[in-house]
Amino acid sequence: MKTDHADSFGEILRNLRLEAGIGLRELAASVQISPGYLSDIEQGNVGPPKVKVILSLALALNIDKAVLLSSAGKLDPDLSSYISEKTGAADFLRMARDKGFEDDDWARLSKMVELTRLGKGEK
Repeated sequence: MKTDHADSFGEILRNLRLEAGIGLRELAASVQISPGYLSDIEQGNVGPPKVKVILSLALALNIDKAVLLSSAGKLDPDLSSYISEKTGAADFLRMARDKGFEDDDWARLSKMVELTRLGKGEK
């Protein structure tokens, strides 16, 4: 059964593969999955694969992993590790969730961080 989320990821993946000029069988072999499975992903017959496969696909296609991870609705493992290590980050995200932050709130917050030069090396 096809889902909108799977269709979206599959379509994006297929378009990126075609833009890169890589055949389906070639890409499948390079990330060690079957061509049939890759075809099912692209056609939206199955949901997005596991994060490990998505990271391999991004590497093989020479694209930013964030493109595929976000279209799959998956969290970047680097971000997950960072949030786990920095308790303040997890607390802040909980607060943002509880306050119902929307996209415009995140955009304004990002701008504030840039303007105030917060972060390491930005002093």
